[in-house]
Amino acid sequence: LTEDEDVQRMLQGSLLWKVKAKGGCRERLFRLQEDGVTVCFEGRFGRARSPRSFSVSHIEGVREGRQSEGLRKHGAAFPERHCFTLAFKGRRKNLDLAARGEEDARHWVQGLTKLMGRLQAMSQMEKLDHWIHGVLQRADRNKDNKMSFREVKNMLRMLNIDMDDVYASKLFKECDHSGNERLEGRELEEFCRRLLRRPELEELFGRYSGEDQVLSAEELQDFLRDQGEDSSLRQARTIIRTYELNEKAKRQDLMMLDGFMMYLLSAAGDILNQEHTKVHQDMSQPLSHYFISSSHNTYLTRNQIGGSSSTEAYVRWALRAGCRCVELDCWEGSDGEPVVYHGHTLTSKILFRDVIESIRDSAFEVRPGPAAL
Repeated sequence: LTEDEDVQRMLQGSLLWKVKAKGGCRERLFRLQEDGVTVCFEGRFGRARSPRSFSVSHIEGVREGRQSEGLRKHGAAFPERHCFTLAFKGRRKNLDLAARGEEDARHWVQGLTKLMGRLQAMSQMEKLDHWIHGVLQRADRNKDNKMSFREVKNMLRMLNIDMDDVYASKLFKECDHSGNERLEGRELEEFCRRLLRRPELEELFGRYSGEDQVLSAEELQDFLRDQGEDSSLRQARTIIRTYELNEKAKRQDLMMLDGFMMYLLSAAGDILNQEHTKVHQDMSQPLSHYFISSSHNTYLTRNQIGGSSSTEAYVRWALRAGCRCVELDCWEGSDGEPVVYHGHTLTSKILFRDVIESIRDSAFEVRPGPAAL
């Protein structure tokens, strides 16, 4: 995608207005990094505290225009077509942005959408490489593309790996082929791959592969059948051709340990039937025949006494999470305009109109079935 016009513009960088949730905005220089996954942003003249960043892999969706609550409230100064919102996975807050021109906004919206699609289409090996690159980038504090033993220990803590210092030092020295007490390039990759070793999977692989430590299609079929799968020899060969990393082994319908690991870590090797990630049940019955994923006090982002109400609660934490029944506590506002809030409490109020518009725009993005209000 590096030749793509939208991605090229993102690599060059753009000045975008970052609209704050509580009002006000700051112009920041946003730039896609060479890895094609990380976006860094800093003050217009590099005077911000330090560059901040996010990964494209953490973006759930890109919304064009003033669809977010923040842009509805505080983005009126910017034309609708200059605005867009990055909605992140998990609890991270939205990033509301406005470009200087419609063309810049279009490049970022289209470019990010393409990069997200590219990430979803990646092979298991490519995902692993990107994960390693991201970890190393966060752990390399002084950005010299080398890591001292101290930085390596910080990386282990960041990954919640409780490793004995003596063993960590031994592993570090084994990977430090240059002998300069710094890991770089291939040495860093080797260190990370050693961290990913799974002795229990190695033992499992050895049990089926025998002394030669190579799985044939027939041996892989035996493994699959022992897991309760109705697998044919043809399916076993397809798995080898999809996940084996060694081209010579792949041509001979053989699977090495790394390929076996790639398969087990992929969606195809998941304990969950991938068909069940989509609606697969009989959906022709009356509504009363189903359990319905419901939300109570949907509008609240915090406690129900003095917390904040937000339309984003309906979008991010209910409807896009698969919820099909949301609650609206409707009250008459001071100017006759209906509002939604937890009545007789100190929770903030949001307009009924804004809630309904947000539900309209997001209710059927994830699930096609009925939504109850």
